Amino acid sequence: MKKLLAQADRLLIGGHRGCVCEYPENSIAAMEEGLRRGADYLEIDIQLTKDEVPVVIHDVRLEKQTPLSGYVHEYTLEELKSVIPGLCTLQEAMEWGYKANAWFGLELKSTPLDMQPYTFRLTELMGEILKHTGMTERVFVFGADYQTLKHLKAYFPAVPIGLIVPYVPANPVQLMKEMDAVVYLSYIYNMTPAIIRDLQENGYYVSGAILREEKWVNRAMELKVNMFESDHPEWYQAAR
Repeated sequence: MKKLLAQADRLLIGGHRGCVCEYPENSIAAMEEGLRRGADYLEIDIQLTKDEVPVVIHDVRLEKQTPLSGYVHEYTLEELKSVIPGLCTLQEAMEWGYKANAWFGLELKSTPLDMQPYTFRLTELMGEILKHTGMTERVFVFGADYQTLKHLKAYFPAVPIGLIVPYVPANPVQLMKEMDAVVYLSYIYNMTPAIIRDLQENGYYVSGAILREEKWVNRAMELKVNMFESDHPEWYQAAR
C-alpha cells in the first residue's frame, strides 16, 4: 500500500466494505463492484472465528444483522456462513485481491475488553496469510487498539499499519513514529491544516476515514488529505 500512496498524484478514494450495491457488504462481489466503480483501494473489516479463521465481517456483535447472539469469535466459520450472505475468509479475499491487482485497507475490528486475546491471535494468522498470498505490500492494517497493532508489527514488521486516532494527540508525528505507522486516520473535524501538513512533511499519509456527508468530503478535499473511504466511490471520480 505504501507504493500506491507514494506514487499517487491525486486524492485516493477507498471503497468502504467494497461499496454500497446489490451485493452484501464486505463480500468479494462487493469488492469487485467497488473496483469497477473506480475505487483506488478497498477497505474491509477483519475478525477471527471460534475455529481461528480470519473472516471479512464488520459488526463485532452479531445481533444486528443475524439471528445469532454474541461475538464473531464465539462462532465457527460454518455457523457464520449459514447466516451471513457473501461471507468470505481473509484468505479468499487476498487470493482474489492478488489476481485482481487490488489494494486494501484491512481494519481490525475489536472491543479490547472482551476481544484482545482474539485480535492478538488474529494478527498472527493475518500476517501469515498476507505473506503466503503475496499481499503484504498491497495492504495496510489499521485499527484503534494500538497494542494489537504493536503485536502485529512484532511478528510481521513488514506489514504497514495505520492508526485510527479519534482524538487530537499532543504530537501526531511523534505518535506515528512511536508506532512505526504509515497512515493517520481521524475525523476531519479533529484535524487542522497544521496537523495535516506536519504529518505529510514527515512522510506520513492522512486519511479522512469514512466520509458520508458532502460537507466533510469538501473539507477533506480542501485540507488535501491523501485519502478517504466512501460507500459510493464512483461519486468522487470527477472531483479529484
